[in-house]
Amino acid sequence: MEKKSRKTLVLTIIICLLPMLLGMVLYNQLPEQMPIHFTTKDIPDNYAHKNFALFGIPLIMTIVQTICMLSTGNKLKNKEKPRIEKIMEWFIPIISVLIYIIMIQVSLRSTVYVGKSICFILGIAFIIIGNYLPKMNYDTAKGIFHPAPSNEKKYIKMSRIMGYSFIVMGIVLLIMMIWA
Repeated sequence: MEKKSRKTLVLTIIICLLPMLLGMVLYNQLPEQMPIHFTTKDIPDNYAHKNFALFGIPLIMTIVQTICMLSTGNKLKNKEKPRIEKIMEWFIPIISVLIYIIMIQVSLRSTVYVGKSICFILGIAFIIIGNYLPKMNYDTAKGIFHPAPSNEKKYIKMSRIMGYSFIVMGIVLLIMMIWA
């Protein structure tokens, strides 16, 4: 793993663990059982003990982030990472922080629209991914996609279709946020 990737890994791990500070500050104000899953009508339908919700979930997200970064870091030896991969390195830490904040707010009886929040987060993520997918060059894609595209023309067509599909799904999620 190169030095720049190591710095990114350390920084993203810190961001994944950072919400635990908020959990420690608010620990006494939070209920023993905290909601960790919700129905489509924003009603909690699964709970976890406060210690697991506050400390276990960020640790699990940190482990997932570490595994993802270590496994993708070895794919592109001596090649520049595509922009989409640089963006995806930050996906788990950002989602981890946002979901943690939503979980805390719901536990503190704040009015939070979980469905709308998730639609917004995913909609923006899909639009960003859809924007950058077609910008990855063919040589880089051969090292990432399995099975690899057979030729550059097919790859360009495939990446554009995927990019447009992601953007359309992102817009659909943002529209759903309005009606959710």
